[in-house]
Amino acid sequence: MAELSTLSAKHQVTLPKHVREDIKAKAGDKIAFVKTDDKWAILKIPSNPVEALRHLGRKAGLKGTPKEIHEEMESWEE
Repeated sequence: MAELSTLSAKHQVTLPKHVREDIKAKAGDKIAFVKTDDKWAILKIPSNPVEALRHLGRKAGLKGTPKEIHEEMESWEE
């Protein structure tokens, strides 16, 4: 699915409603533009980076306390 926006004379872009809702962006949020290879991605910067890392860990399937996760990750290097 593609969403389009037009660059204004002031070089500003409005995020389409569907995109704003999908990334849960609201006024005042920081948005990052990240280039990987020949493509660009937009990312909402979390207001609480620690909570963002916890969320990513849960998405990756990590379970346990930070100490338990750290010990498990150290075993990966053996």
